[in-house]
Amino acid sequence: MNKVNKIVTDKIVTKIKQAIEDGGIAPWQNPWYNAGVPVNYVTGRPYRGINLLLLKEGGEYLTFNQIKDLQAKNSEVHLRKGAKASMVVFFKPVKVEKDDTEAEQEAKTFAVMRYYNVFSIKDIDGLESRRVVVEHHHDPIEGAEAIVSAYFGREGAPTLSFNDGQKACYTPATDDVCVPRRELYENGAEYYSTLFHETTHSTGHPSRLGRFDTTGVVNFGDTSYSKEELVAEIGSAMLCGIAGIDNAAAANNSVAYLKGWLKALQDDETLIVSAAAKAQKAVDFILGEPAAEAETAT
Repeated sequence: MNKVNKIVTDKIVTKIKQAIEDGGIAPWQNPWYNAGVPVNYVTGRPYRGINLLLLKEGGEYLTFNQIKDLQAKNSEVHLRKGAKASMVVFFKPVKVEKDDTEAEQEAKTFAVMRYYNVFSIKDIDGLESRRVVVEHHHDPIEGAEAIVSAYFGREGAPTLSFNDGQKACYTPATDDVCVPRRELYENGAEYYSTLFHETTHSTGHPSRLGRFDTTGVVNFGDTSYSKEELVAEIGSAMLCGIAGIDNAAAANNSVAYLKGWLKALQDDETLIVSAAAKAQKAVDFILGEPAAEAETAT
């Protein structure tokens, strides 16, 4: 077992335990709405995938070496005493030689997960934020509608239907996303959170990202279903953040719900890392963005 998977899982498990104690929400809900997508202060590059959960507070971050480089140019730059680092993961390509007695040696490259530490700009004196504040001249909910319209209006997209409150689901056999109509939700954010959840499921269809088998079936209650549900949960949270929706208000996660995920993550140390990566890929697909390379060290 990759020790980084265990470290990441332990951190998420700690966040869930804290949420249970505080009566709060799961760590993948609303991971960076309030402070914006976490970015590297020097490169401006946004963090992705599991790093959105690890850097839940959002904001700008620097590695220790980046702080030292800036300090060499400006003596006022200073990391405050007692500042706590946050962990960030990345994937490092490792080449392994394969000894085949019946053929020439073959070399295979594997992506191995590693981690490093970053510090928030809030804990560094002498630096001004570089974040550009973008003022939207529309209601953030319209941003959600734009995502929905673009995705479902695309050629080869699933169908989208509404009902009178009977269910919210994605049906692979008919390739249909079906949710209760907006008027039935007491909280508007909850409507979009639900819709984005089912929309994320739809990217698993064999004609898209292929998370389901060739029949498009995921059996309720089995391991693959649990993993797919977590992908959809995280994907929905990401899309809500992108659309400017504070889905913390829509996250009605009971203690029993959180305890269920706590057990699942403790039983499978690869679950949260894998789900976050698949959720990021699903979100990129929904937004029509090209597939991004695995995150590397900044």
